[in-house]
Amino acid sequence: MKKIWSLNNTERGMRKIFHRSRLSAPMSVCGLLLLTTIFLSCHEEKKENQQEDVLFSIDGNSLSLSDVESKIPVGIEPADSASLFDKIVDNWIETAVLAKLAESKLPDLEDIDSKVEAYRNRLIVAEYLRMMEESQRQKVNSDSVRAYYDAHKKELLTESPLVKGIYMKVASSSPGIEEIKNLIFRATDDDIDQLEKNWMETALQYDYFGSTWIDWQTLADQIPYRFYDPDAFLQSTDNFETTYNGSTYIFHISDYLPTGSEQPYEFAANEISSMLERSKIGSYEDALVRSLVEKAIKEDRFVIVNYDPLKRSFINKSIKTTNKDTKINEEI
Repeated sequence: MKKIWSLNNTERGMRKIFHRSRLSAPMSVCGLLLLTTIFLSCHEEKKENQQEDVLFSIDGNSLSLSDVESKIPVGIEPADSASLFDKIVDNWIETAVLAKLAESKLPDLEDIDSKVEAYRNRLIVAEYLRMMEESQRQKVNSDSVRAYYDAHKKELLTESPLVKGIYMKVASSSPGIEEIKNLIFRATDDDIDQLEKNWMETALQYDYFGSTWIDWQTLADQIPYRFYDPDAFLQSTDNFETTYNGSTYIFHISDYLPTGSEQPYEFAANEISSMLERSKIGSYEDALVRSLVEKAIKEDRFVIVNYDPLKRSFINKSIKTTNKDTKINEEI
């Protein structure tokens, strides 16, 4: 029986300290004046602090220390941090001075402005559709997945072998490595239980997939060994071990399907489910756009002149395209 191993990360909480006011009497005029003075002082101090944070400015645009620091990942080496700091500053300066030069030299800034606006609109639309996709996402039921699989299983063929088995990576100097290999190579239920009970602390990597089909390449990618012909290898090999750079890689293959086989339902189900979800979302987006266009037409915000995008046809039969290869539908 496969056991699940997990590592939980505990985040540190933030402690909040609350100070209770000792004032119990109504605030006096002097007290109000005092608070006003303190507020103005703090405001001036804040402005000074903001000014102190500025590294430099170009044509009224400022780069602050906090702007640069926000782009530097936490926990990197000091030398890398310093190098990244310089690169961020250099990139900012380069963009600022070249943008100013380009603005003075380019004759058609309106075209650039229109491209920027178009790009901005695409970003807004993409972000909105992403949000709608998340809110509209519905899990495809298993009956739909099974129905699709049954109708298309002869087309759902494996592009590489599928395997079942067990895999472990251990340090080559680990005590008991011979026993570990024997347990993996036999791979009975008792052997797996004993392996997981006694040798998990030794494992650098471990995966039991004896009851689940996985793509062979997923396993092969973990092992520093070139498997030239996976199908020929799996046809002749059940147990395998290799050593590289102080680590030993061991696996046992209990079952495999060669390249070009029909994918088992349990392997294909996730991909089918994702595909059907994407199809549903695409249909929803098409319906949304159509309804918005229809609404805009009713409100006279969308004016059809020579072409109807809903019917995908030209209204004016006399209109001619300049490209002879363009095929159009004409409304009759």
